[in-house]
Amino acid sequence: MKFAVPAVASGVAGVILGVLAVVGITFAAQENSIPAPETTGDPGTSLLGDVQYGSR
Repeated sequence: MKFAVPAVASGVAGVILGVLAVVGITFAAQENSIPAPETTGDPGTSLLGDVQYGSR
């Protein structure tokens, strides 16, 4: 009987931590949406794909 109370308390704590871990992982796994792209720049001034030689 001496070890019953700590064993039950440890079991309850383990169950609570397990449930919290499952709920937290499930919530994190559902946050998988891709954010909308930001189109704040002017495409005419973009350097991507445009060769820039500089001044010679």
